[in-house]
Amino acid sequence: MQTFYENSPTDKTSFRHSVKQELANLHKEVQNPPVEDSEFYPAPELVYNDALFLLEMLHHSGIPTPDLRWSEDSSLNLTWHPEEGIATLEIYGNGLVIYNAIRDDERPDEVSFTLTDTACLQDCLVKLNGLFQ
Repeated sequence: MQTFYENSPTDKTSFRHSVKQELANLHKEVQNPPVEDSEFYPAPELVYNDALFLLEMLHHSGIPTPDLRWSEDSSLNLTWHPEEGIATLEIYGNGLVIYNAIRDDERPDEVSFTLTDTACLQDCLVKLNGLFQ
């Protein structure tokens, strides 16, 4: 259950529409998981609002569009694969976000914050932008 945007739209309206469509597609997929995924729990509805907000912030900040996928712990993961590492944002739908980046040459960087903590959110955006410079 993963999505990747090959060519994300550049204008805000088109981007918002495409993100909403991708989130709706993911929502459909997780409503009826396959039998082999019986341990899988869909994320709460609020995760969609939080994801849309974050994806718009990322887009506006010039950060490449991530892969999207649900995890078994009912969070939505945004994942990037920059050179020499991996970065993720885990969105839980209650405002909680966990940022995690692992680079080959550094120790892991993990920060938990809420979307209402604008200082931490901005710091996270700066860190993500730095991964792609």
